[in-house]
Amino acid sequence: MKKLSLLLSFLFLFTGCNSYTELNDLGIINMIGIEKKENNYNLYATILEKEKEDEEPTNTLYEIKGETIQESFNHLSLRLSKKIYLSHLDLLVINDSIKTNELNNLINFFLNESESRNNFLVVTTNNIKDLLENAKFQEINNLVKINEETTSKSIYTTMFDVMNNYYSKKPIYFTNLDATKNISINGLTKLEKNKYEFINENKSLFINYLINNISSLKINLTCDSNKYLYLNILSSNTNTIKDTLIITNEIKVITNDCQLNKDSINKKINTYLQNNIKEFTSQDIVIKNTIRSVYEKH
Repeated sequence: MKKLSLLLSFLFLFTGCNSYTELNDLGIINMIGIEKKENNYNLYATILEKEKEDEEPTNTLYEIKGETIQESFNHLSLRLSKKIYLSHLDLLVINDSIKTNELNNLINFFLNESESRNNFLVVTTNNIKDLLENAKFQEINNLVKINEETTSKSIYTTMFDVMNNYYSKKPIYFTNLDATKNISINGLTKLEKNKYEFINENKSLFINYLINNISSLKINLTCDSNKYLYLNILSSNTNTIKDTLIITNEIKVITNDCQLNKDSINKKINTYLQNNIKEFTSQDIVIKNTIRSVYEKH
């Protein structure tokens, strides 16, 4: 009955029929940042608040610390004199202080929080406080999502992805954001074997390509002086057989100024792809292409 009452309260809360009392009773968190400094976890949390009943809710940023993540949230709850509510968490921001051990603690914290979801966005940045002070979740969400769909230079990594890759012992890729002035995408950060590696945005699209995260990948190659081969990878799929990475592509040739045949196109695109993705995997790579069409110059 208590859970039903709480659910009904939030239905009213987020459909415009909320009461001032409900916001005063719960600390509703929509964005958090976590970093490890010395022996403490620094927690940054934006809380949905309003001072008067007829005002629109606003976000207030709180900073707190504790020896564990749970202790940090306990301290925040005591400071607010409210029960912390994580069901509406939309964004988690971390930096390179959150390595394997800290990530394990973070995952366990969310697994033990019955009210927490695991579909919220996780990003990295060099300045957590600036990012949370200067942007709203929806702005960051749109920035990461749109760039993933249009340029393949970002990755929309959720907490579910983090958990899945962590337990599968796979590299975890995060979109890295710069909060110095306007919020912008730097590229990606890769966490593997307790180390972070920065990947600039020009190389980020090959990570998306490797993990089957692109709907299309446009490539412009020089095939002769002032002549180009313009390709669009419409779909790709990766499978691992023993230690070999098998990649299959469906490719549309948009422009073929050099009038290369399919065998020559295959050779050229495979050389290009292998040279760009071999630094991201230690596996042998075999690429198989299906060419949908070839533009013939008349």
